[in-house]
Amino acid sequence: MAVITLNKSIFRLVVGTVLFTTVGVLVSMWATTSSHAQKQLNRNLNVAQNVLTQVLASREQQLYISANALTLDFPFRSAVATRDEATIQSVLQNHGDRIEADLMALISLDGQLISSTNDALEKNTPFAYPDFIKSTVQEGGGTTLMLLDDKLYQVIILTVDAPRPIALALVGFELESALLAQLKNITQLEISLQVRQNAQLIFSESTLKPMQAFEVFDQQNQEFSWFDTVLLQKQDYISKSFVISEINEQAVWVVLSENIEQVFSEFNQLQTTISVVAFVSMLITLIFGAMFSRRLSKPLGKLARIAQRISNGDYQKSFNHEQHELAEVQALSSAFSAMQDNIQARESKIIFQANHDILTRVNNRYHIEKLLDDKLQLNENFQAIGINIFGFRGINDIFGYQSGDTCLRILASRVAELGGLTARLTGGELLWVPDSAQSFEHLALLKTKLEQPIDDAGVVINLKIAIGVIECPTQADSAQLLFRRMNIVLDEAQITRQLLLKFDPAIEQRYLRRLSIIVELKKVLATEQQELSLAYQPKLNIGANKIRSVEALIRWNSATLGFVSPEDFITIAEQAGFIDKITEWVIKRAVSDALVIKAAGIELCIAINLSAHDVMNEDLLPFVVQLLDQHNLPRSALSFEITESDVVKDPAKAIKHLSAFREYGFVVAIDDFGTGYSSMAYLKNLPVDTLKVDKSFVLKLNTQVGDQHIVQTVLKLAKSFGMDVVAEGVENQATLTLLQEWGCEYAQGYHICKPIAVSALIDWYHTHIDQNWLESL
Repeated sequence: MAVITLNKSIFRLVVGTVLFTTVGVLVSMWATTSSHAQKQLNRNLNVAQNVLTQVLASREQQLYISANALTLDFPFRSAVATRDEATIQSVLQNHGDRIEADLMALISLDGQLISSTNDALEKNTPFAYPDFIKSTVQEGGGTTLMLLDDKLYQVIILTVDAPRPIALALVGFELESALLAQLKNITQLEISLQVRQNAQLIFSESTLKPMQAFEVFDQQNQEFSWFDTVLLQKQDYISKSFVISEINEQAVWVVLSENIEQVFSEFNQLQTTISVVAFVSMLITLIFGAMFSRRLSKPLGKLARIAQRISNGDYQKSFNHEQHELAEVQALSSAFSAMQDNIQARESKIIFQANHDILTRVNNRYHIEKLLDDKLQLNENFQAIGINIFGFRGINDIFGYQSGDTCLRILASRVAELGGLTARLTGGELLWVPDSAQSFEHLALLKTKLEQPIDDAGVVINLKIAIGVIECPTQADSAQLLFRRMNIVLDEAQITRQLLLKFDPAIEQRYLRRLSIIVELKKVLATEQQELSLAYQPKLNIGANKIRSVEALIRWNSATLGFVSPEDFITIAEQAGFIDKITEWVIKRAVSDALVIKAAGIELCIAINLSAHDVMNEDLLPFVVQLLDQHNLPRSALSFEITESDVVKDPAKAIKHLSAFREYGFVVAIDDFGTGYSSMAYLKNLPVDTLKVDKSFVLKLNTQVGDQHIVQTVLKLAKSFGMDVVAEGVENQATLTLLQEWGCEYAQGYHICKPIAVSALIDWYHTHIDQNWLESL
């Protein structure tokens, strides 16, 4: 066997080790970055497809609303029934101009065009898509994409019923280049539309230049090849195509294209940089290896192997370093031993910290997500139980964050002692996956056990928790879906005070509706709109037999959600933290309507409802005063009402702020009196002028003896405090007569008038100005 020198052996070892490591790193780096770039490309295309689909769905909804409004218009249906062509043409033209439709037409049931606003549909000619007309007549309507006169339209056709179908109304928007440009700005992708009939291209529109579009259309069905695309640059764009409509053997395709260079440019630059750095590093290492190889022999080789073992994560073998005559080698050997121990300890600590919550020492969200996905991939059936500290923010505010941390830490330890998997998801929310399914009754017992008071340095904190239960995989087949639905069910549990609640799809629907209400309401409040309005319900001054005041009631008829009850959106706005925006809008509109009422020669006081947040808002009173002064209105133009349950949340602060309202001359009333936390202790100190008896005690006052006793008691109580009383829910003359006999000052209800718009209120007032309300109607 040939003998080689120590220098050559060490040099070969250094060369081989460095070269192997560098090549491995480069190959891994190239594969990883390229794979990531390709995934990003696919993700961008999928996201763009979803965005485009949603945009078309939104335009379809807009078409439906517009077409439905047209077909429900009585004059239009009458004109269609009588074939009044002039009226039909006028209505189509006006309606189309109003909604900016590109295509408006009326079609007979046998497919003949009766009237049209666009030359693409010529009057008294057969409609180009007779099969679609037949299906539309059978189903009452339909929507599709149509190619007419070399233009692509998104159309909806609805039957005009009187009451049976007598014709078809067509409304359409053109899918023009401007829309494609807008979608391109949103998705940051090139968008092309194709219409193919029997696989032959008969129409195309694209944000690409013609030559680029031709290349994309030609290559859209080719498989993606990283080697051909990135290295050989055979393709400029990678595309994804899908069909969005088919009619009369015509298929409308959407082609989404992304520039390859934009996606891979940064990755290619990164790969090049790393490659250069790796090459330079390897060159430097080889030079220094040649320089020092004369002094280093076996110990260096041994240490190199040990270093390689440590770099691979093998820390279990003991480190036996031998004495060496070179002090540097000896020091290096000792350092390697210490390094192995320290790295092992730090890595163990890092792994633990990466997988566990630092405060509670249970699994964190990211680690439990992996564990849950593993269980779901194995198709295991298990129960996921969410545990949330009810009012956790209040504990932090009252006792301090340290006490809040203590509560969370102790609760987590109690849950962990139950076995199974325990994790902290966020804030005061824990997740428990028991080893076996828990019954509802057993969970109720566990809830009581977990809620045992916590003694934190002599301060006893009473816990209250909300528990949500989800069955997996039937109700959640992924960890992310589980987390989302757990958040929904815990949110529902706290809102409804059902602190032990199982997941139900209806809960998710309510949650999604709440989100929709929040989104739409914020949008409405931020823009000039006609969806919100105020209705006014008169209050009868029984003693004077006159209408002296009205209550302002907000109404919301959403273009997207339809009519939304105030009980729904007011509560959601309070929870979402923007009730002040609604109150500001109501006050502004009430002041504006007060000017209209005053101009009509009527003197009325408008009562505005305030939430607990409004009462605590120190900026509200200056805003109201400034608004009234700006429009030269007296303080008597407005009054304010607040429910007693809102006052009791912070009586001291509420009394202070309500006193400020009184000092400025505003009348203040307690609304829905008798349904909340009525208390003589704070009622006697409240700076209020009026009590409003809740309508639940007034609706059947003429027949329910118990309600009569309650109302009479409230009247006596109010008189003892020098307050007036308003009875809500007066539905008949007998009730009004009783209230007069008992000395009630005001009556409000449908017997007098339902809530009406300000214009109707003015007419109603003039009509009933001399009416004797105390006589039988």
